[in-house]
Amino acid sequence: MSGSTRSWFEIGSVLVLVGGLVLVSTQINQSSDITRVQLHTSVQQSWRTVDATRQSEEFAKVLAKSIEQPQDLTLAEFFELDAYYLGVLDQLEAVATHVESGYREETLENVFSNNAEIYFGNAFAKAWVNRHYSKMTIAFLNENWVQILLAAIQHVDLGGFEAKYRGVLQDIE
Repeated sequence: MSGSTRSWFEIGSVLVLVGGLVLVSTQINQSSDITRVQLHTSVQQSWRTVDATRQSEEFAKVLAKSIEQPQDLTLAEFFELDAYYLGVLDQLEAVATHVESGYREETLENVFSNNAEIYFGNAFAKAWVNRHYSKMTIAFLNENWVQILLAAIQHVDLGGFEAKYRGVLQDIE
């Protein structure tokens, strides 16, 4: 094989190699996009499952009672609320993992403060989460997440959910 033919083969080989690398890179990007969509869908489905709990008539009464008359909660109702709030914390932990891994383009502070008002915007929920974290060993949790979540909850307007409820009723009239 002559020197010029060999050079053409080498150039061709390099071009095929570069083309293969571009193809692999494109496939990796597409795979990352698919993974991101799957994770987003999974988180959204999990949130809907948690929220579906609030939509059962009986649990809605328990949740309302925890806001309006928390001192009247029975032990059975407390167990329901305990499981519910543990589910919320599990979801927040999953979302925090996605934020830290780069699959979600938000800050933890933003995620936690947006959800703090929705889920912990009443005195019972706030007391529950403070008691939960003060009594458990948080060695297996990310301490930073816990501190950011607790800070977000401390800034929640405890009357915010009730004010929203009363505002909607006022807008109807």
